Amino acid sequence: MTRREFLAASACAASLCFAKPAAIKVGCQANAWPLKEGDFDQLIDVVHTIKSLGYAGFECNIRFVRGQFGHAAEARKRIEDTGIQFIGAHTNMQEAAREDFAKAAAGAAQLGALYIVMSGSGLAPNGQFSDEALKTKAAQLENLARTCRQSGIELAYHNHTAEFANNNAEMEGLADHTDPKLVSFLMDAGHGYQGGGNPAAFMLRDSDRIVGCHIKTFRDKTMQVPLGQGDFGFEALAAAIRKTGWTGWLIDEEGGGKTADSPAVGPDRQYIRRIFGV
Repeated sequence: MTRREFLAASACAASLCFAKPAAIKVGCQANAWPLKEGDFDQLIDVVHTIKSLGYAGFECNIRFVRGQFGHAAEARKRIEDTGIQFIGAHTNMQEAAREDFAKAAAGAAQLGALYIVMSGSGLAPNGQFSDEALKTKAAQLENLARTCRQSGIELAYHNHTAEFANNNAEMEGLADHTDPKLVSFLMDAGHGYQGGGNPAAFMLRDSDRIVGCHIKTFRDKTMQVPLGQGDFGFEALAAAIRKTGWTGWLIDEEGGGKTADSPAVGPDRQYIRRIFGV
């Protein structure tokens, strides 16, 4: 090795030693605004607003970008020009069974989305279900995930309340019965707590499977309110994240789309900084 090569190698090693560790990224669900299906200009305006409020990425329902699949290159450039990441296009297992899901997955991938966020119905409201039902759902998710992989995008399963009932029974069951190379999770921690579960425990158990967390809270179990004003907070989840070193996406999901300026999204960002330190 020449002296020049040695110095170059040493500099490279030093840069690796002192490189900053990967950081948690903070995103926002665009459904906080009253979006109109087919109005891509409106979505782009909302994404600019999301960035201005301090978020690094956005997620939206697939119906708000489906109309762009026919001219994906132009639409992708408009998304990238906003300066933030398209985290995921949200759909559900029932819709995926009805539509040309391969086309939908490929379209989202061509727009630059990292994930298809796949919701499903919980197997049982009380979290008590048969092994057969669990294995059937797990197999369905794996098949959908294979379609995603073939289309150039990854699948992340999104829960509602039932999956966290009975001590996180369905969430843990799905983690145990799906291939970790195929199926990831976008854990809705708000729904998890709303359903009486323990999202922090699931983070401790399966952090390597979780690519993102939806953060939202409720008052009296049903009324969604700004972060910090509900019946539960996220201190325990933040502690679990610190303990595991998790570095996925924290996604504010105010939801409802009731007002054009979505006033809670800005204060929610401050709450996330205070509780999660990002």
